[in-house]
Amino acid sequence: RNMATVGLTPLEEERSEFGYYIEQIRFKNLRLIRRAQTSSTGNDSDTCIFFVHGGGGRACQFKHQIRTLQEIADVVAFDFLGHGDSPAPNVPALYTANEHLQDLNEVFMLYKRRYNFIVAHCYGALHTLRLMKNLKEKELLASVTGLVLISIGQHCPFPSHWLFSIPAFILEWLRPLARSSSNATLFTPETKPELISFENSISNNNHMYMMKVLASDCSDPARWATWLEEGKNAITEGEIATLVICGEGDGVFSVDTCQTLSQYLHVPEERFHVIKGVGHLSMLEKPEIVTPLLKQFVQQLS
Repeated sequence: RNMATVGLTPLEEERSEFGYYIEQIRFKNLRLIRRAQTSSTGNDSDTCIFFVHGGGGRACQFKHQIRTLQEIADVVAFDFLGHGDSPAPNVPALYTANEHLQDLNEVFMLYKRRYNFIVAHCYGALHTLRLMKNLKEKELLASVTGLVLISIGQHCPFPSHWLFSIPAFILEWLRPLARSSSNATLFTPETKPELISFENSISNNNHMYMMKVLASDCSDPARWATWLEEGKNAITEGEIATLVICGEGDGVFSVDTCQTLSQYLHVPEERFHVIKGVGHLSMLEKPEIVTPLLKQFVQQLS
C-alpha cells in the first residue's frame, strides 16, 4: 500500500486505483475502466484487451490482470448495469441477457483496435460467445484475435427452480441464510478468508430484482445450448484462438463440464487449464497463475 491509500477501505483503494468514470453506453450510464497505451513515437496501441465480468461480479475482479496487461496493450473493462459501480435502477427489463449483450457489443465496437482479445468470466463468457455470432453476421470476426473463457461449462448452471418465483424483496431477506452455501459453491477451503469477506461485502449490493433476471435467463438448457452452438460456429469460422481456464474446486462449473465445453469449441489440450486450489474466481484467488497465462497468450498472438 502506498501513502495515498493509507486509511482507505479495500473498496476505496480499488476506486482510487481504477477510477470512478461513468460513460454512457447506449442509453445507460456504465462504470468504465480504460487504460490506453501510447508508444514512444506517440502512436496509439494497435491491441486492446477487453475484460467482461460474470453475473453478480464487477470489472475490478480482473484488477490483477489489468495491472499487468495494461503494460502491453490498451485495456477496457466495465461494470454491467446493476453491477459494481454502475447504477442499478429497479427496472428488471434492463437486466435481460439481450440487454447485456447489446451493451457488450457497444463497448467492443467503441474501443476495438486492430488486434482484440476478450477475457471473460462465467456469464460474461456466455455473452462473449454470443457476441461472436453478432460479429460473424457483421463480417467482423477478423477483429477478434483471441478469447479467454474463465469458469464456463457446457451445461446450464441454473435449471428452472422454484426460487425464481419468489418476490425479490423476500429473496433479499433470505440472502444472509444462503451466504454459507453460496460461499461453499464459489470458493474452496484454500481461498483466503479476507478475499471471501471482501467479495461478500460487494455482492451484498447486488439487488435481487437484478439477480432474478440473470438467473432466469440462464435457466433454459435449450437456450444455453443454442448460445454455445452459435458461439462455436463463429469461433470455428473465424479460426479464433481460444484459451479456457477453470477452477479445480469450482462449484458452479465443474472441471468436467468446462473440459466438455473446451472440447466442443475445439480448443487444443494445451490451451485448457485447470487451476488447482481455487473455486469460481480463479483470477482473484490465484492471480499469480492466471495472469501469466493471459499475458503469454496475448504475446504469442499479437
